[in-house]
Amino acid sequence: MGKDESSGKLGRRVFIKSAAYAGAVAGFYGSGIFSKIWAEEASADNPEPLPPTRIYPAMPKATVAMVGLSDEIEKAVREAVEAAGGLKEIEKGQRVMIKPNMCGPAIKDKYPGRITTNPEVIRAVIRLVKERGAIPMVGDRAMFYPNLAFETSGFARVCQEEGAVPFPWTKSEYVRFYPKKRYWTDGFRIPKILTEVDHFINVPLLKNHGVGGADFTCCMKAFVGVALPEDRHQKGANALHLKNISEKIAELNLSRKPTLNIVDAIEIMVKGGPDGLRRKQSIWCKSNLILASKDRVACDSVALAVLKRYGAENRVELPYVKKSVWNQAQIYYGAELGLGQAEADKISIIDSGVKLMDEIKSNWS
Repeated sequence: MGKDESSGKLGRRVFIKSAAYAGAVAGFYGSGIFSKIWAEEASADNPEPLPPTRIYPAMPKATVAMVGLSDEIEKAVREAVEAAGGLKEIEKGQRVMIKPNMCGPAIKDKYPGRITTNPEVIRAVIRLVKERGAIPMVGDRAMFYPNLAFETSGFARVCQEEGAVPFPWTKSEYVRFYPKKRYWTDGFRIPKILTEVDHFINVPLLKNHGVGGADFTCCMKAFVGVALPEDRHQKGANALHLKNISEKIAELNLSRKPTLNIVDAIEIMVKGGPDGLRRKQSIWCKSNLILASKDRVACDSVALAVLKRYGAENRVELPYVKKSVWNQAQIYYGAELGLGQAEADKISIIDSGVKLMDEIKSNWS
C-alpha cells in the first residue's frame, strides 16, 4: 500500500497523531516521490492514444445546470441539483454514497487555494439526501494518508455535524472489476461498498491536472479515487500515469454509474493541479460556480469550458487551454464507451446567475 494507512478507523487515536502526521506529510509532499513515480511510468512503453471515432452509442440527451454563487453555497447546490433533474430516484431508507475529491491531506495554511471539495458543498448534498429519507454516507480514498485527509478536508466534521455516516474507503473490502476494454487487462479493485449502496453521488472539485496528459480533473477523473491505490501503479501499459492517462480514466468509469454529479467550481486551480505540490507555480481563481448533471461526460465538457476560460484569463499555457473541449480524450472516449454525451447539440445548458456565460459557452462550442 505504500504510504496508505492500514486502519479504517477514525477516532481519538487518529486525532492525537494528526500533528505528527502533518509534519510527515509536509516532508512527503516536498520529497518529489510522486513526480519520480509518474516520470518512471510515463517513460515506459505504451500504445499510442486512440484517435477519436466520434461514433457514439445511442444515449439520452443531457442537461447540465450551472449556477452562479451569490451568497450561500447550499442555495446554489440546491438550485443546480433541481435544474439537473433532482434526486427523485433516491427512496426512503436507501443508502447513498457521496464521494468528494480527496486527493490528499489539506494541511491548514499549506495552500493558497483549495485542493479538495469544499466541505460546505458536501454538507448541502448530505442535507438533500436526508430530505429524501435516505442514509447519506461520505467516502473516498486519497493516494496517501487517507484517514488524515478525511479529517483535514473537513469531511469528518461535516459528517458529525449533519449525522451522515463517515465511510473513508479504508473501511471497505475491495473487489476486482474488469472493464474488458483497451486497458486494465488485470482489472482493478474497487470498494465493495460501491457495489452495495443504492446510489452514488459524485462531487468532484474542478481543477487542471498536470500529470500524464490528463489535462483536467472533474467528474470522470474523480474515478481514480475509486481504484485501490496500488492498482493505479500496475506494470507496463496498464500503469495509470502514462501519456494517455485519459483513456484509462474513462475506463475506470465503467465500474459504477453516478446517480448525479455535482461539481464544486467555486475556487478552481487553473495551474498546478491536481495537488498543488509546486504551490509557488500554482494558480487558483474564484469562478464561484456549482454545476450539476446526471451525465458525467456532458458535465465534464461544460466544466472544462469554465476551466479553459479562467485558464486563458490567467495566461496559462497548458494543453487544456488550447485544445478543444471535444478533442479531449476523456470526453470523446468516455462518449464512445457510452458513459455520456459528447455532442453539443444533444446537451442543454441551464444557467442561473452566471455572469460570464457567453465566454464560457464560446470555450465550449
